[in-house]
Amino acid sequence: MAFLIVAMLALGKFMVNLDQTDPLRFTLTQWHKTTGVLILLLAVGRLVWRVTHTSPPHPTGAPAWERLASSVSHVVLYALLFIAPITGWMMVSVSPLNIDTLLFNVVPWPHIPWLENIADKHTAESLYKSWHEIATGVLIALLLVHIAAALKHHLIDKDTVLTRMLPSREARTAKTFVHLILALVLGVGVTVFAYATLQYSAAANFSAGNSAVQATAMVSGDETQISFPESTVTATINPDDLANSALNATVHTGSVTSENAQVQGSLPDADWFNSESHPTAMFESSSMEMDDQGQILVRGTLTIKGIDQVQTFVMRIDDTQSNSTGKKSASGEFTVDRTDYQLGLESQPDPTWVGNEVIIRFEFELTE
Repeated sequence: MAFLIVAMLALGKFMVNLDQTDPLRFTLTQWHKTTGVLILLLAVGRLVWRVTHTSPPHPTGAPAWERLASSVSHVVLYALLFIAPITGWMMVSVSPLNIDTLLFNVVPWPHIPWLENIADKHTAESLYKSWHEIATGVLIALLLVHIAAALKHHLIDKDTVLTRMLPSREARTAKTFVHLILALVLGVGVTVFAYATLQYSAAANFSAGNSAVQATAMVSGDETQISFPESTVTATINPDDLANSALNATVHTGSVTSENAQVQGSLPDADWFNSESHPTAMFESSSMEMDDQGQILVRGTLTIKGIDQVQTFVMRIDDTQSNSTGKKSASGEFTVDRTDYQLGLESQPDPTWVGNEVIIRFEFELTE
C-alpha cells in the first residue's frame, strides 16, 4: 500500500502539470484512477485486519504525547486512505467530460450513480476537486511526518519503533499464504496489462484522406445544395481510444459552388461568408466519446467569419459497401443556425426567402 500511495500521489502531481491535450495526461489519469481504486479496495481489507488484530505495543518508556500522536496520525491516515480515492471518484463521476474509468485499461469501473444526475456538474466537479486536493495534500504532509518520525526513532533514539512494523511470529505463520496471494495478484495484473496492451496495439488507428463537405439550405422554399470543393480534413481516429482521437477540418469558403447560380455568386460576399476577410471556415474537435447507442459522439468548435460556436454530432464509420467513396470512410451531419454566424443578416434578416437552419454534411476517407 505504501508503494501504491506514493505512486498515486506522484502520478497525480505530475499529470496535472501536463497540457490538457497531451495524450500522456489521459494515460496517466487512467493509471492514477486505477491506483486510487486499488488503494480504496485494499484499505477496506486493511481496516478489517486492523480492527480484528492487536497493534504492536509502543516501546517501553515512550512519552504519552508520542503515544497519542501515533494513535491520532494512524486514525487520520486510515481516514485519508478512504477520503482521497473517494473524493477522486466523486470528481470523476460528475465530470462534464464523462470519461469512463477502465482499470488497467480493461476493467470498467462505474461512476457513483446518484452523482451522475447532478444538474450543475461544473460546480460539483470544482467542489470535489478541491476536497480531493486537500485530502491528498494532507496525506503527503502526513506521510512526510510519518517517515521523518520513523527515521528519528531508528537513527537517533535507536528504539524499536521502526522494527515493530516487521511481522510477528503469529503473522509469519501466514507467510506462505501471503506469498500465494501476492503471486496470484501479480499474475492477474500482468495478464490484464498484457491483454490491454495487445488490445490497444490491435485497435485500428485511422487518419483522413479525401474529403467532401456539403450544405443544404432552404432558398425560396426549395432545398438548395451547396458544396465546398476545397476542403482539408486531418484526423486521428481510434474507435477503441476515442479520448486520444481528434478531428480537424478546414473549408475554403471562396470555393463554394451551388446548383443555384445566384446563391453561388452571393455566398462569398461580405454579407455572407465574407471570403475576402475570412477565407476559411474551420472545425476543431474537443472530445470524442461513445454514446449509449454505441455511436461516436464528436464535440468541437465550428468557426465561421471568426465566430465560434460549439457543435455536437454523431460520426459514423462506414465500410466500403455503405458509402459513396468505395473505401472505408467517416461521415456525419449537423444543423447550424446561419444567424449565429451572422450570415446574410443584411440581405436576408428573416427566414422568408432563406431559411435560418442549414444542414452541414461531411464525408472523408479513412486510411490506416
